[in-house]
Amino acid sequence: MRLGLHRRTLLKLAAAAPAFGMLPQWARADGFEPPMTFAPDRLLPPELVKGTDFEVVGEVTAQGFTNRYVLSTTYAAYDVLTRDLLEKYIAETRAINELKKIKSTKAFASGFASALKSPYKGVKALVTEPISTIKGVPTALWKFGKRVGEMASGSRGEKEDSYPAELLGFSTLKRKIAYKLGVDVYSANVTLQKEINDVSYAGFAGGLAFKGAMMPVSLPAAAGKALSAIQYTRQANQIMRDMTPEDLRIRNRRALKDMWAEDAEIDAFMDSNYFTPRHETIITMALEGMNGVMNRQAVVRRASLVDSDLAALLMQRSVEMMRTYHATVHPVARIEELGGNLALITNDGGIAMTMPADRLHWTEWFSGAARSLAEFPAPGIKWRSVVVAGQISDRAKAEAERLGLLVEANARDYLLPKEEWEPVESLEPEDDGTPDMTGSPAPADASVPADVAPVDGVPMTDPATPPPGEGPEWRDVPSSDSVL
Repeated sequence: MRLGLHRRTLLKLAAAAPAFGMLPQWARADGFEPPMTFAPDRLLPPELVKGTDFEVVGEVTAQGFTNRYVLSTTYAAYDVLTRDLLEKYIAETRAINELKKIKSTKAFASGFASALKSPYKGVKALVTEPISTIKGVPTALWKFGKRVGEMASGSRGEKEDSYPAELLGFSTLKRKIAYKLGVDVYSANVTLQKEINDVSYAGFAGGLAFKGAMMPVSLPAAAGKALSAIQYTRQANQIMRDMTPEDLRIRNRRALKDMWAEDAEIDAFMDSNYFTPRHETIITMALEGMNGVMNRQAVVRRASLVDSDLAALLMQRSVEMMRTYHATVHPVARIEELGGNLALITNDGGIAMTMPADRLHWTEWFSGAARSLAEFPAPGIKWRSVVVAGQISDRAKAEAERLGLLVEANARDYLLPKEEWEPVESLEPEDDGTPDMTGSPAPADASVPADVAPVDGVPMTDPATPPPGEGPEWRDVPSSDSVL
């Protein structure tokens, strides 16, 4: 396996990460548990530690809520601040591999050449120019997707009448290909966006067709608690496949208004730079899945205050946990706000707080959250529980139990089940042969340059042209002192 960066550099960075001042303030407070380091196999299943085209290198730093991983892949290195992002980057590496296989076929070369001669060649500029003009914006790729939706539905001059159809066709095919590959079409992964743009452009403007690529995915049935969550995730992915970003915004806004959320709060949530259409849609659909639960608008209020990309993802995952907890564990009567966090009042007289933590330590933040849960003055409460997606340290568990809280760890398996996708082999081009093994190149212009740096990982690095020195210029990931 050829990794994107020198292993020695990666190991040095992994070992030095705690000294770089990158840890959240709540993980460094005096009198609480410090960050801890673990071998990757202590915190991750084997399939996430190493694969044919990726490896988690060095030790993992457990910061108290999220874990910090150093991931090296064939195409790039990532400084990753939660397991959810780790799984995302691994899945995207797999998708990039498949897209590159498609680009090695004669069918792609022919399709791309045809695209450059087609009446729709203007799409290529529309794909690249918005990205290059908004470089540096945290959610640049999402805003580009939003712009595509706005342009496709807006009014145009006589000479531009064809562009709405072009944009709709290109973006629709792109969403379907991303869905088929099991990746987020709004991802900020530059390499993924470049490869998927190339293939989508060849498909839309050049006539490249795929075998069964647009057929609905059929997921295997799951047993027990995971069934409902998998069905919900599948429905959300299909909606995001079939609707433009602007249609998603209209849909989500209507749904949130039906929950009695205030217009100002909805605007702050949906206009945030940190929530992509995927975040917004999953949160909204999770709340819809809690129909009948009182005070769902509290989630919108809390989401409107999110101030980082990491916090946006954690908010999404927390709400997903709430939804599945309500559907499969304890039906919920009401959502309460406890000191900036959210808790669930259940129909059977309990109160629970869901935490999408990788590994939870006794930190200043958790101490405050646990005390607010233990002291919440709700009449008739019979039990109080902390539900953690991942692990919890012995001390954190003991301190929580001393406060009278029940502790349930490793809830990820049934509250946040891993998504399942159709095998990517179904995304084969329709041609008269298999990949061109002679190395015949695609057209010289068969690429869509993308230069927006990822917002939740280190910049992409071409392994063939490493940057000066031993490794890449590393980029710190924005984080928030408020976890949720």
